[in-house]
Amino acid sequence: MTPQMNAPASSHSSYFDNSHTSGYTTSNNNSLSNGYTPRRSPPPTPASDSSLTIPIDLNGDFYTLAPSPSPPPQPPLRQRLIGAWKLESYVAHPTPSSSIQRPTYPMTKQVTGLIMYTPDGYMSAQMLIPGQKSFKRGEGEEPQWAEAGKRCFCYCGPYYISDEVGKDGETKEEVLRHTFQYCNLPGWIGDIQVRTWRFEEDGQVLVLGSEEPTDIKGDKRIPVLKWRRAKDNCGGSPPPPVPQIKVSGPGEP
Repeated sequence: MTPQMNAPASSHSSYFDNSHTSGYTTSNNNSLSNGYTPRRSPPPTPASDSSLTIPIDLNGDFYTLAPSPSPPPQPPLRQRLIGAWKLESYVAHPTPSSSIQRPTYPMTKQVTGLIMYTPDGYMSAQMLIPGQKSFKRGEGEEPQWAEAGKRCFCYCGPYYISDEVGKDGETKEEVLRHTFQYCNLPGWIGDIQVRTWRFEEDGQVLVLGSEEPTDIKGDKRIPVLKWRRAKDNCGGSPPPPVPQIKVSGPGEP
C-alpha cells in the first residue's frame, strides 16, 4: 500500500507571488523578514574649501626666462687690427670665368708671412715661399736672385678705415684700405686697394680678401688670406745666437 503524501497548503503558483519573490519580505523600517537589516552607503560628504587640492607648479620659474642682455658692442676695427699676424693660408678661389674650377695656392701651401698694423695708421705685409737654397748677398748669381724675387711679395704704407654705407644702402660698415706706398712689384706702387675682412675664433684669426676678383697668374680669382694673431712679444728676450759651425776639409785647421 502506497502511503499518501499531503500536498502543501499553498500551490506552486502562490510561491512565485509578490510576497515570496526572493524569500524575503520587507517592511517600512527597511528590515527584512529574516531579521537582516541591509547596510546603506553613507551619502557623499560635500567637499569643503579646506579640502580642495591646489595644484603646485613644480617647474617654478624654469620656463620664465629673464630677458637676455644685449651683447656688448664690438671694439672699432682699428683697435682689433693693431698688432702682428702670422699667415696661415693663402687660397685663390675660382670665379665662373676661371679656367680651373677649384681652389689653387698661388704661393704653395707652405707659404709663410707676417702682416702688421700700427696704432698710428701704417701697415706692412710680407709673404715668402720657403725652400730656396740659401745664398748670401754678393754670392748669388742672376738666376738665384730672380728666383728669390719670385718667391717673395711685400708691400707697406698707410692704411685707412672709414665708415661707409654698405651694399644694402642702409647699414654702415667699416671699410679697410691698404696703400701700396712701397712694393716689390713696381706696377702696384701707388695703388690703394679695398680689403674685405672678418674675424674668426673669437678675434684670433683675421681673414682678408679683395673687393673684386684679382688677376692671379693670368686668371681672375678671389684671394682669401687667413692670418693668426702673433704672440705678444712685449718684454720678450732675444733668442741665443745660432752657433757658427765650420766644416774643415782635409789638412785645414
